[in-house]
Formats: sequence, C-alpha cells, structure tokens
Amino acid sequence: MMSDTDLLIVGAHPDDAEIGCGGLISKTVAMGKKVVIIDLTNGEPTPYGDPITRAKEAKKSAEILGIFSRLTLEWPNRYLENKLGYRIQLGDIFRKFRPKVVITHPNHDWHADHIHAHELVNAARFQAKLSKTDSEYPPYWIPQIFYFEHSHLKKPRELDFTVDVSPFFARKIEALKTYHSQFTANPANQHLIKNLEDRAQWLGSQSGVKYAEGFISPEIICLTDVFFSPTFSNNEVTKEN
Repeated sequence: MMSDTDLLIVGAHPDDAEIGCGGLISKTVAMGKKVVIIDLTNGEPTPYGDPITRAKEAKKSAEILGIFSRLTLEWPNRYLENKLGYRIQLGDIFRKFRPKVVITHPNHDWHADHIHAHELVNAARFQAKLSKTDSEYPPYWIPQIFYFEHSHLKKPRELDFTVDVSPFFARKIEALKTYHSQFTANPANQHLIKNLEDRAQWLGSQSGVKYAEGFISPEIICLTDVFFSPTFSNNEVTKEN
C-alpha cells in the first residue's frame, strides 16, 4: 500500500535522525504532516547497547516525536555499504512512501556508515524513478532532498539554510534522552546533547531565533515567493540617516 509522506528522514543508525533534525521532525508533526524515519541498521553492536534495548529506545523516541512510522532495516551496523541490493530495497521504500522531502547524512563524516548512507539515499532516489523494473510500486521521483548536520566533525559545515525549531527543541532533547544506552550509559557520549544545544543556540543567534537546525542542499533552492516567511538576523548593522 502506497502512502504519500511529507517528510522522510534516513539515518544510518537509530538516533541519527533525532540528532540531525529532531526539532524539524517535531515541528513538521505539529503542522499535521506525515513524517517517517528509516534507520538503515539497528545500531548494534555498541559498547553499552543491545538490539532489544536499542529497539525500545527508538520506539519510545518515535512516540515522543509523534511520527507516522519508523522502519528499522537489518543492514549491518559498522559495515554498511553502497550495494545494488540495498539501493533497490531503499528505492522501493521511497516508491512506497512517496516522500515530498527526504533528509539524510551529508557526504563527509568520520563514520563510514554515515558516508555510505548518504551514497545509498542518493542512489536510491535515482533508482526509485526508473521504469521497467521489478518493483511492485510505480516510479517516483523525490522532489527535494537535503542533508542535516551531524556531530562527528568538529569543523562546521557550510550550510544553505536553517530552520527555526525554537518551540520544538525541548521535544528533540526529550526524544534524544530516550537513548539511555548511547548518551547516558556511555561516558564518551555524555557531552553530545549539551553540544547539540550549544550548536542550535549558535545557529539560532545567526538567524534571529533561539534555536535553529542547519541543512545543506545539493540543488539550487528556488523560491516561488521571496516573502515566504524567512527569519532574518537581529544582528544586522543598521545605517543611520
């Protein structure tokens, strides 16, 4: 059964979607739109997790965010590859959910799974539009694709736009805190949520809002109206007459 979806996020592991754009997810749900998360792996093994725990954490996070559906694929954590079979499978998922917007990892990262997730999503976007395939679903072209920021690189990425998530940032943090095995039990990651808050505040300060999330577009963004409700920074220099 096909289902038109407003926003579909693809993460290499459970918690990647929340880290990258949990505020936007919550904001989109609040607008009454349909949001789906795809986790390409179950995230295991990790130092302090296990498959059952990670599944419960991801399910709880999805409930907090109020999304329509979360699908966790059984592809290999730590050894994810851009393989033809995966590309076809993900392309079929895109055909089934018919998302208006897809968001995934950017193209450079310390984590190889994130890099291959980026490659797979772009390859599957093209795969989904092909005719004369064995897919049970008709061809579909995703109109818009963006890449979220992630925490693995210390050097800030050049962003194309930010989204004001101020009223929804607390919900993002609440969802992230369900991943106890990753951000509480693991001492190496206990700083991550605070770092995300600091980054969101900094991006917000550049955009004239309290909290913002940043995104990259591989394509030129065309505005149908320059008055589409952008938020401009309050830090602009004013000229005295």
